[in-house]
Amino acid sequence: MHALGNDFLVIDAVQQQIELRTDWIRTAGDRHRGVGFDQLLQINALHEDCADFELVIYNNDGSSAQQCGNGTLCVARFVSEENLSASPTVSFKTLGGIVNAQILGTDADGNELARAELGVPTTDPACVPFVAESLHLVHEIDLELDALPTIRLIPIGMGNPHAVVFINETCELNLGAVSNAIQANERFPESVNVEFVELVDRNLIRLRVFERGVGETLACGTGACAAVTAARLAGHVESRVTVQQVGGTVSVDWTGPDHPISLTASTSRVFDGEIQLD
Repeated sequence: MHALGNDFLVIDAVQQQIELRTDWIRTAGDRHRGVGFDQLLQINALHEDCADFELVIYNNDGSSAQQCGNGTLCVARFVSEENLSASPTVSFKTLGGIVNAQILGTDADGNELARAELGVPTTDPACVPFVAESLHLVHEIDLELDALPTIRLIPIGMGNPHAVVFINETCELNLGAVSNAIQANERFPESVNVEFVELVDRNLIRLRVFERGVGETLACGTGACAAVTAARLAGHVESRVTVQQVGGTVSVDWTGPDHPISLTASTSRVFDGEIQLD
């Protein structure tokens, strides 16, 4: 499945028992020797009252991820199509907290639209996590790059860590090298997803995302939400923002601090199959 090209291998562990090894995830995630995906999403039965299902998320290098916005949209569609739940709204327990999603119908291209509520964003450095020298919104960190010795960014916690950097359309930086340096910086002890944001107007931004454990992706749901959070806190955008990414466009709604943020985008189911674990 994918949402705007941010692609996933979805595994139903509700109706079958499965145990995945890290080396198998890496092999399956290899686009040349396996299926290929940005993240693997495993849906488990959950015998708790806090949510309907457990959602376990792995990056294609085998590492765990706490949260995945576009993935939540896709698994909501999967749960509906596989009749795993009769409710139009479904909730998932993730390492990053409880997320809720619902199917909204089809878009102009016939793809299923879904909406996910991804919790309350935070700028609390301890919750990102980020080693802060102050409680200011914007921080400057050392990159030790010849072309860019320091950079200003906004750390945002979305259940997973993000670093938002505002750029302009004439930016000539090697964004891949910059994102690698930010991710390796000791002030992000768990590494970080990096968003480069171009402000177009108060209801539109453009975004490129480099995810930890993956690299640049065509789209990122929590990245879009982190970018809008940072832009709104900095006074650049309104409460509803269109986010243009390489893979397509999403809509993000956020009224402000202490309120949950939501993401709306189209989803696609590409193919179904069976894979040998050994």
